[in-house]
Amino acid sequence: MTCPSCGEPVGAKDRFCEGCGASLLVTRTPKDGPVAAPGGGPCVGCGGGNLGADGFCEDCGRAQPGGRDRMESDLKLVAGISDKGRRRARNEDSMAFGVVSGETPAVVAVVCDGVATSDRADNASQLAVDEAADVLLDAAVEGKDAEGATRAAVARAVEVVAGLADPSVPGTAPSCTFVSAVVTPTEVTVGWVGDSRVYWLAAADAPTPPRRLTVDDTVAAELVAEGMSEEDAMAMHQAHALSKWIGADAGDIEPRTLTITPEGPGLVLLCSDGLWNYLPDPQVLVDALPGDDPPAEVDLLPAASELTRIALDFGGHDNITTVLVPFPPNPSEPPEPSGGQP
Repeated sequence: MTCPSCGEPVGAKDRFCEGCGASLLVTRTPKDGPVAAPGGGPCVGCGGGNLGADGFCEDCGRAQPGGRDRMESDLKLVAGISDKGRRRARNEDSMAFGVVSGETPAVVAVVCDGVATSDRADNASQLAVDEAADVLLDAAVEGKDAEGATRAAVARAVEVVAGLADPSVPGTAPSCTFVSAVVTPTEVTVGWVGDSRVYWLAAADAPTPPRRLTVDDTVAAELVAEGMSEEDAMAMHQAHALSKWIGADAGDIEPRTLTITPEGPGLVLLCSDGLWNYLPDPQVLVDALPGDDPPAEVDLLPAASELTRIALDFGGHDNITTVLVPFPPNPSEPPEPSGGQP
């Protein structure tokens, strides 16, 4: 056995690598995102493998995104894609996720969407997902309460994102949304700030049918909660404007959390509004999944790719991030990191 972080030999009962200190119970996406060079996989347009040295597909001619434009990672028990979309100049979404093995197996995932009107939105979202994922993974290793860990993860994200702000340039503080999920063999715990979402996807006749687990922190959603009709709320000026976010100018932030105990198998979907703006209904999301019997039997990365493709085909007006986690996670199949840097 070798350490997945540094390659040094480790013992079968070791919990930490003596060489680099990394936890041997955790496999996660690399810090700063699973960034890949152009042409590192099949064509994102036609799926072919005939890619030229110039970064273009020789079959369909589409330029292959590199760096943050298209980030993909598959840890077998969780997989995700973050795509720049067709209209934005850069990808300001970020994702981080990991798998905890051992006596208390768990899957942790975090998605943050950088607020486009803020400064260094991509830095804010990436720093937030990386730091929050570390908090959640450490808590999962120690078997701590998932909702408490989620609040601690958001507090850490607030701290590090606020530290990016330049006090000499008011009104442009780096900012992002936040959504997370902790998936164990018995429970799904989610937490959120802003309008990125988590969905529970299952068959329509399942004991726990498909549903959205989060409630957007937007002007429209708050007006609906106060009794206004959804139609009138959506017609209000700045209906989609965030009422809560993570950033130095966000004030005191307390995330909302929710824990469910599904009665059967399904999928947990974390996504930014670049996906749900086109596919907001949970049953439509289930119907869009590839395969003969989704979501009971689905390959995670191809499924994330298909949902992302649909958003791109609808116009891809925003960055698109799609992360899928099966419930219950199967700890008997150890994760094998794929995508991005080791």
